[in-house]
Amino acid sequence: MVSKVKNKELKFLLDMFSKAPQTTLGIKKILKIDPVKGLAEVEYKARKNMCHSGNIVQGGFITGWLDAVMALACMSKVGINTLVLSLEIKTTFIKKVLPETILVTGKVIKSGKSIAFLEGTIFDKKNNILAKANQTVKLIPDFYNKKNDA
Repeated sequence: MVSKVKNKELKFLLDMFSKAPQTTLGIKKILKIDPVKGLAEVEYKARKNMCHSGNIVQGGFITGWLDAVMALACMSKVGINTLVLSLEIKTTFIKKVLPETILVTGKVIKSGKSIAFLEGTIFDKKNNILAKANQTVKLIPDFYNKKNDA
């Protein structure tokens, strides 16, 4: 499904998601990008150094995964050169996240010219929902084009 994005756009997104902070967050692979529906699916590897007591992943990493994948879904839909800035994010922790591979999905609920509403979900390898998030973001069009022109 990643192939639905144009090659140049796909390369831009793959390059962006192969660097920090994504590498710090443990990104493994982008599995799906659907720019028409505004969807993205990404695998992350939750590591032991991300855990606190009881081998449970700290909530900041969980929120970071959700934030990143929701932004990826949004950029694929509204334009890869759009900066997606978090205005508000609400994360609900449903089950503990253990150090293992997890699936994070993001989708655009609604987007306008300057604001978008996003949703994300984290699943374990048994397809159990571990966490969910809703986010409101500010969209800055042509941000990366302007940055490269400077």
